[in-house]
This record gives sequence, C-alpha cells and structure tokens, in this order.
Amino acid sequence: MAKALTERLDVLNRCVLRKHSQSSVGMADDNASTSKVTMYIFPRQFGLHNVFTSHTDPQLTAQRFQDYTSREEEIASFLKAAKGQGKDGATKLPRRLRGLTLTLVQRLQVLHSRCSYFELLKHYCPSRLDSASRQNDATSIDGTTLRFASGFPQREADGTDNSEDRSASNMGCNQPRPDESHSGSVLDLAASISQVSAFCQAVLASIVPNGFWGEGETLAHNKAAFLRKVDHFIQLRRFESMSLHEVAQDLKITDVQWLQPPDSSSRKMSRTDTDKRREIFHELLYYIFDSLLIPLLRANFYVTESSTHRYRIFYFRHDVWRRVAVPTLSTLKRDMFEEMRLKDVHELLDSRRLGFSHMRLLPKANKLRPIMNLRRRQVNRNNSKSLQPSINSILGPVHSALKHEKNFKQLIGSSTSKRFFFAKVDVQSAFDTIPQDAVMRLMRSIPSQSQYTLTKHAEVQPGERSLAEPAKAGTKAIRRWRTSVLARDQKISFATRLHEGLAENKKHTVFVDGVAHRSHTTAALLSLLTSHVESNVVKIGKKYYRQKRGIPQGSVVSSLLCNYFYADLEKTHLSFVTGTDCLLMRLIDDFLLITLDEDKAAQFVRMMHGGFPGHGVQVSAHKTLVNFDMVLDGELVCKSEPDKGFPYCGTRINDKTLDITKDFRDTAVVNTLTVDFGRSQGQNFQRKILNAFKIQSHLMFFDTAHNSIATVLHSLHCALVETARKMRAYLQCMPKTQKPSSRLIIGTICKVAQVSFSILSGKSRRLRYPEYACAIRRDQVTSVAYDAFLAVLIRHQTNFAPVIEWLRSQKRSKV
Repeated sequence: MAKALTERLDVLNRCVLRKHSQSSVGMADDNASTSKVTMYIFPRQFGLHNVFTSHTDPQLTAQRFQDYTSREEEIASFLKAAKGQGKDGATKLPRRLRGLTLTLVQRLQVLHSRCSYFELLKHYCPSRLDSASRQNDATSIDGTTLRFASGFPQREADGTDNSEDRSASNMGCNQPRPDESHSGSVLDLAASISQVSAFCQAVLASIVPNGFWGEGETLAHNKAAFLRKVDHFIQLRRFESMSLHEVAQDLKITDVQWLQPPDSSSRKMSRTDTDKRREIFHELLYYIFDSLLIPLLRANFYVTESSTHRYRIFYFRHDVWRRVAVPTLSTLKRDMFEEMRLKDVHELLDSRRLGFSHMRLLPKANKLRPIMNLRRRQVNRNNSKSLQPSINSILGPVHSALKHEKNFKQLIGSSTSKRFFFAKVDVQSAFDTIPQDAVMRLMRSIPSQSQYTLTKHAEVQPGERSLAEPAKAGTKAIRRWRTSVLARDQKISFATRLHEGLAENKKHTVFVDGVAHRSHTTAALLSLLTSHVESNVVKIGKKYYRQKRGIPQGSVVSSLLCNYFYADLEKTHLSFVTGTDCLLMRLIDDFLLITLDEDKAAQFVRMMHGGFPGHGVQVSAHKTLVNFDMVLDGELVCKSEPDKGFPYCGTRINDKTLDITKDFRDTAVVNTLTVDFGRSQGQNFQRKILNAFKIQSHLMFFDTAHNSIATVLHSLHCALVETARKMRAYLQCMPKTQKPSSRLIIGTICKVAQVSFSILSGKSRRLRYPEYACAIRRDQVTSVAYDAFLAVLIRHQTNFAPVIEWLRSQKRSKV
C-alpha cells in the first residue's frame, strides 16, 4: 500500500538499499544506488539539466519547468562519458557531495523505505473508509464526528529521537469532520487544509534526515522554519505561487556541517564559499518540494477547486474520491459516452490532427460536474517526446471564423410607466443535451465566405506596476497575441487596420505585425468542427470513449456553438417575443424575458417548460422565477421577493425602474483572493486592492443615463465595501513581518478613491461608450470610499487604530 501511495517518488522506490548486504557486490550496488539519488537531488553539481541554469524546451513540455521524475537516460549518458565514472567504475562525485552528504542521502533512502505512509495518512486525515480497528487507536468515531490526536511523530522511522519536532508547527489536526456517510455536500468529504498540512509535515519530518538541517539550535530552527514553509505551501490558493527565495528565507546555512567543504574548519568562509553553500542548499530545497512534497500530495489526494469557492483548494483522499466519483462516472458512461475499441481509437487518431481529451470532475454542491481539458498539449504519436498543439489550439481557426460571423442584435426600448413583467428560465445541462447532428446542420449554414484568412499580431503593454508607480521599476511587459480574420480577397494592410479600429481605445500599447498569414477554406474548417463535435474522444482511466450526446465542455468553440444554437431556437420558436414590447436576454443557457405583456411572459414560461426536443432543451423547473402570480400544471411558479430586485446572472434588476445593481452575496472573501508572497509586498498589496475595485466597475452599474443617482451611489458603496473586505482579508493572509504600515494602508485608501472616480468618469470610458454617463462628483466618490472603508475597519479597531482615526478625521473635515 505504501508503495502504491508513493509511486511517484520514483527514484526512491527504484533505488532501494539491500538489507543486511555485507558483500562487496552488494555494497557496490548500494553505493551506485545512493549516487544516483544524489544526482536527482543535486543535478547542477553534476552538470545535468536543472531549473537553475538550464533552459526548458517548449517542444517537450508545456510547463515552465521540466519534469524530473525520471532522469534515467540523461544519467546513463552522463555515466558513459569519461567524466562520469572513476577508474574503478564507480560514479565520480563532486568533492562537496562526498562523505557526510552521501551518508545523509543514504539515510534518506532508509527512512523512505521504513516510513508507513498509509498509516500516517489514516492518522492525520481519517475517513470512515478506514478500518474499524482504528476505533481503539488515537482516532475515535463517535457516530457523527471524527476526532483524532494531533501532533507530529516524535521519533524518526529508525527510532532515533527527533526532539526538534516538538518545536515545529503546532498546527493541530483535531478539527471535527462531518459524517461522510450522511454528508449533504461533496465538499464535506474533503480533508481539511490543516489535516493535509499536518500529514505532509509528519511525512517530511520522518523521511528527511535531521542532518540536512544542521545540528543543535541550527537544526531545531531550520527544521521548524522549513515545516512552516510546507504549511504555507499547502494553504496556497489557486494562482498563488511560492518562490524558492521565499522558502529559503530564515534558514541558516553557516553552521550546516554537510555544506562545508573538506578541511574548511580552520578557514574563514569566503563569498564564493557562501554562494556555493547556498547553491547546493537551494537544490536540496527544490528537490524536497518538487520531488517529495508535490508527488506526495498527488499520490494521496485528488486536488481540485470547486464551482462555488473560486480560488479555494480542496484535498480528497483518493479512496474517498473514488467512492464519490464512481456513480457519476457510471452515469456519464451510460448516458453521454460510448466505449470505443482500441483499434478504432488508433485509426481515428491517426487519421486526424485532433487528439483525445481528458476529463475531470468538478465538485458542485452535492454533485460533480464533468469538465474536459482541451488545452493540454498532447504527446506526438509518432514521436513520444515531442508535444503537438492542444485541441483548442487546433480549433483556433474555427473559433476565429465563427466570431467573425457573429452578429449581435440591438434592442431599443422607450421609457414607459407601465408595469414590467419578468420571467427567468434555466436550461438543464445545456452543453450536454445539445443534439450533435442538429448543431452541425446549423453551423454549416453560418459561414458567409468560402475562405478565411487569419492574421496574427502581438500587443505589448507595460506591467501593471509600471502604470501605478512610473518612477519605480515595473513588472515584465505583458505580451498578448491577437487573431484577426479577413474575408477572401480582402487585402488591407496592418497599418490601415490599426487606423480603422484595431488600435481603438488601447493606450500604452505597442502593436507588432505577425507578418505570416494563413488561409483556411470553409470546407476544411467545417470538417474540423464536425470531427470535433461528432467524434470527441475522451480517455477515462485506461479506456477511450466517444461523446455521443452534447458538445464538449471546455472547448474553445463550445460557448459559440451554444450561442448560435440557442439563437436559432429563439428565431424558430420564440419569435412572439421579438416585438418592441419585449426584451429577451440570454447568457449562454440562462434566459430572461422582460415584457410589458403579462400574457407573453406566461406563454414564454409555458413554452420553455414544455421543452423543445429538436434543440434538446429541457428547463430546470425549480430554477424558474417570475415577478407575477402564475400557476403552471396546478402549481405556483416561484415568485421573486418584492423590493429586492429581480436576480439574474449575478445582478439584480429593479422590476419597476429597471435600475441594475450587483448581487452581492455573503461569500467568504478569502476564497476570492490571490496573494503575492514574493518581493515588493507593498506595491503588490496596493495593486491588488486597486484591481479589487476595477473588477467591480462594470459600466452597467454606474451609468446614470440608465440608473438613478441614488442607485449608482448605492452600487459604489457596495463595491467599495467589498474592496475594503478584500483589503482586510489580504492583510490577514500576509506574514506578520511583511504587513504594510498604516501609512501605506491610508495611501492605498486614498488611491482607491482617486482611481474609482477616474475609472467611472474617465474620458476613455466615455469615448468608448458614447451613450454612457456618470454624473457623480469627485467629492461624492471620496466620501463614499471613506465611509465604506470605515464601516469595515471599525469592526477591527485593534489592528487598524491609526487608519480608523485618520478616516474619522477626514469624515469630520467634510462636515
């Protein structure tokens, strides 16, 4: 079991020391085994490929760094070279890696072979699936809650005392867990962050020899600091990163004996010696995180985000996840997929550029949602090392052509004092129910050209920090590739296209023509699209399946296909709502009708509930919502609450004035954050808080040509309260030693007020949207901003006393 759980720790599983081997042959094999592990840990010292000095080949990996799970070919080539082996055939080791270093690596092998990974997993991350015999151990089951003892192993696997473990992170694991057999949400079955952190710290404390951290006080300090970094790594959210520089902070290397060069005890440490020690120690740290910690997580947990928690990460034990996922997979295999013979799969893949996709399940409340990964670059079938473009990249020309053909209709209504009737319906599993043959019949009628020419150009902009702080060094320039489509025989120069609108409303941007043009016939694009929709091959486990119903979710063209298809539905079946007294809106599969005619609103609900088999449409009855009294099939249709606005796709629409506000739900703000833990913490903090308001500044909430002044000011207050909540949550996530000063926090609040007014009333927005207007004054924005931040921070006076006092003084001065 332990071997299965640690199968990704390949080199430690392959290079196993012989037990009680005293023969010369056995000792030689053990030495060779240890030398190989040493090459994995310290590749830079042997001149092997490494993350510090080597370049990553984009043809071999889509990741930023190369995967070092297996180096067998590289090491074999190194050993064949004269410099790789000594005269006796043994591996030649750099001077600094001999003696004590080699002994510690050998010790790592021993501790790994003795570590009971699965028992540690059951202890720190208990589950009802564990053996009932654990009832008599530290973990007890009381019927509804799992409780277990906290703390880390007090002894190494070989029985030697690890007293410094007591000074490591004191994160307890005794958090109550829901009864997994009666849980109402799939997410309740995930192990808590603290449990996962405790498990990982316990494993690393057990298998990484103490000697790597030093001796005495240095050992206790370094190991405790390292385990805190492990805990920090486990707590990271999506899109957050952790640098090696941050991991190495607070670690002392001067007194670490194995880093010292031979015969250096009497010499003073030089600058080059210090740099060399740091270089070797950084290799060890990178190996522990890259080749021990991350594979440990992969081997024991299914790590995923959820549909409702934004950036929060969840860890499911593999045995728990299998129990959760098997019913969903069985349903998908029965209803959506059909199994393919391996021979047919190979013939299909060999006949086209499109490969196969992988599917994962995303937790959502009490169910799992299938998501296909069509962005992953796949291994070339003719060359097992090189990568070919992803399915979405291959479909890029199809996506560009369909976007070129897309036309949006403009509906203009006049003001009226009549009552508005609202009706909202949601199509059930829209992507999974669209008939493949019907959508392809429609798509064949869309193209208006026989050929499309795709051109690419690059847009280069300065980093965000450069714009916020021009006097300071900025982040790297941002480069984005854009694709444009030209109809057949349409020859327009790049400069002309820039003047005709390509560069409109884009400031601080350098445009670089890609020069190369590529033409695609409509027949070829339709053939590619047909193959993608009707022959989408998905690999689940070791078997291949063809999607027989619906269109692939995760495809770059899936949203466009859905939009075209439901636009055809509106034209075919819902033509009665196209008059001037109706406005039908749709975001993918969420329909909203606003009309002056109650009968049309009721007819719309009845027709949608009746379904449209030709379009695969069946609505979710429990999600239907109206703002008037209506009975359907003998039951009352759910009615919206009066005076709270009509909810639609994250907004609330006043059903009397049509004012639009954002639907602020009471969610955990911390799940919506990404925190920069690297350098320039103060600048990153200010940039993040400014962006927190920018993402809420959609013009539909602040347009006084549509909304009343009171509504706009209310929306502004809510947006700034949300920004203040995010600021406080961000500060809570930052390390104590790196928290910004009160002066910087006050400066950030002032900048938020300034930027808010500039965004809402700026010239660029008015030029881009001529009908937009925001008739609020600068002093109003400033006053609302200070009130919003004060309302949030006053609840936490201990931490923000100087900031609160400043805000109060500003409020008094305005009176």
